[in-house]
Amino acid sequence: MLKLMTFDLPYNPSQDTCFLDLVWDALEATHRIPEETPDLGLGDHYVRENLAHLTVENMPNGWVANITFKPRSNQPENCLTSPVHAPLPTAAEALIHGAAIVSDLVSGSAELPFIVVGNRLMVAAYGPPNAA
Repeated sequence: MLKLMTFDLPYNPSQDTCFLDLVWDALEATHRIPEETPDLGLGDHYVRENLAHLTVENMPNGWVANITFKPRSNQPENCLTSPVHAPLPTAAEALIHGAAIVSDLVSGSAELPFIVVGNRLMVAAYGPPNAA
């Protein structure tokens, strides 16, 4: 059974809006999460099990994506941020950039689990009627 899911991205999301579940759910629905955590050579902390948040932030000249990881003991949260010296024109573009990084960390591939049309994300999944 084909299932189509859509999500309309806000044009001006709050910096507190977390999109990690959206990307994770799309990867899960498209059966793209392998059993083993991909080894991307980034060290043992920058892995899918430690992902905490995916947010976008409005900078003076555009938008950046922020990917935060759970803090290690006695250390602050780690964060990957898209280049602040070259922000993207829209929140949607920043989110897509961040989603590709999250997808790579989770599945081993930066290929997005959805298609993007303007500010709408669409996920097409196939499986049994009771599956995502």
